[in-house]
Amino acid sequence: MPKGELLEKIHQHLESIDFFIKSHDNELVTINGGLPGIVIFYFHLHKVTQNERHYESAVANLELLFDQLEKNMPERYVYSSGLAGLGWFFKYIQRFIDVDNELDTPEMDAVFMNAAQKELSVRNYEYLTGFSGILKYLLSKESTDSALLSKFIDEVHDQVFALENPISFFESEDERHKFPSVNLGVSHGVYGFVAILNTFCAKQINPEKCKAILQLIINFTFEHKKDFVTNGKFFPNRIGKNVKENRRSRLAWCYGDLGILTVLYSSGEVLKDANLKAEVVQMLLNTTLRKDMDMSMMNDIWLCHGTVGAAHIFQRLYKTTEIADFKFAADFWFRKTLEQLDKGSPQIKASHTRSGSYARKDLTGFLIGYAGLGLSLLSKLPEADLDWDSMILMS
Repeated sequence: MPKGELLEKIHQHLESIDFFIKSHDNELVTINGGLPGIVIFYFHLHKVTQNERHYESAVANLELLFDQLEKNMPERYVYSSGLAGLGWFFKYIQRFIDVDNELDTPEMDAVFMNAAQKELSVRNYEYLTGFSGILKYLLSKESTDSALLSKFIDEVHDQVFALENPISFFESEDERHKFPSVNLGVSHGVYGFVAILNTFCAKQINPEKCKAILQLIINFTFEHKKDFVTNGKFFPNRIGKNVKENRRSRLAWCYGDLGILTVLYSSGEVLKDANLKAEVVQMLLNTTLRKDMDMSMMNDIWLCHGTVGAAHIFQRLYKTTEIADFKFAADFWFRKTLEQLDKGSPQIKASHTRSGSYARKDLTGFLIGYAGLGLSLLSKLPEADLDWDSMILMS
């Protein structure tokens, strides 16, 4: 598919995405599945196309969000399903429109920190559902008291290094793993927290203790690095004595080498570790060779763990490093995404509400839905900004 045809197809599918978002009533207020992701998509679509109807769509969905919040304000403070995600959203869209953010007050900052403390008390460091997501919002604001943030890192550091085996702080269990193990993922694992520690270091908030925790996690990760030639990947999803390893591994944001290594690249930058950056770049170059849909567990097109997620992250890496291999990998996965959209993938057709490529029209949100798909497709266009991917810790 020539470049001109690729860009033309992206524009065609962006118009279809606009139609199908409007064909389903999404009244959710959460950032990953609901209206906030849709609003961000339309603001960026307007910026690229300069079509005023897309700006009007953004404003209409924003007004609907305010209406829904009056009736159904989240009670939790976490990022994915709670107020931290909304706080970040209102801060982010101020570049497009002037909105009041009642969550952005010193009093609310104290409430968010208290919520983070509660998650820390049960060692819930996850990004989407734990204290890392709450810290994400607080770090996005210049007005947040850095002393509060620094004190929180003091407490994490003290708890981690008080343990005989410090890495055990990050051990957890889930429905599939009924025994302690370390989840390396970005969405629900330790690399979501690593991305947050990178931001702490970049902002010079308690940098020495942040670096100590970072180095602990990085050393542990590389102790479990695998041979790429024989394993087809570098890192497992989980590390623990009783973990049964899957021969397949995602090439995705949420789990697998691509998300981990992109976060590690940022770690190399904030730690000013040229050797780490060079090693990570070489590993990322190896991931560009992974093109088997089945072995990479590319089961759908969505941002979280589908073809467009890989496409966007490789596009982000190309913008950051200007290494041509990342551009070629991005183009490959963009084309795979467009091919699936043209013919309709089984995941889109499941629970179908109409026939055709876009049969599943109820998934209109960000992580698994058309808003995130649209934003990722936009990232291939030269006029587009990619900074929205701060939502998934990629910038």
